[in-house]
Amino acid sequence: METQRSTFDWFLEGLSGAALLAAIGDVALHWSILPQRIPTHFDAAGNPNGWGGKSMLLFLLATTVAVAIVLTAAEKYQRLINIPMSVDRDSPQARHLLRSMMIALKAVIVLIFFWIVDVTMRTALGEARGLGRAFLPLFLAGLLLPLVYYLTKLSRQ
Repeated sequence: METQRSTFDWFLEGLSGAALLAAIGDVALHWSILPQRIPTHFDAAGNPNGWGGKSMLLFLLATTVAVAIVLTAAEKYQRLINIPMSVDRDSPQARHLLRSMMIALKAVIVLIFFWIVDVTMRTALGEARGLGRAFLPLFLAGLLLPLVYYLTKLSRQ
């Protein structure tokens, strides 16, 4: 039984799609002017500390697309979702919460990957100095807040 997406779910789906298209467009637009060596790793403070070929951006984009596909599949095939509690996965409320959780996590992850792609290119072009100190706390909060919110709601089912 298919659960309905909320307006917020649709907003997050649109945000995910837009961020994914923006990341692809950003790479396509800047590909010809990128140097051959770009940052491929950043330390905890967001400073580049590893370098490699610009083809790593294509790997990063492919990874982003793959993660988005897997999380989209998990929306439909919710038995793929591993959570640390027992819930009635046939319950409409639980199905709705699991779907919304996957949609929220997909939006966060795709936005994070877009940020990484954009800052990687800007750093390679000398327009930025790395991801910055805010990246790690925002990354962690972006993943943990939806997880805590949805797992708390699921535990009350």
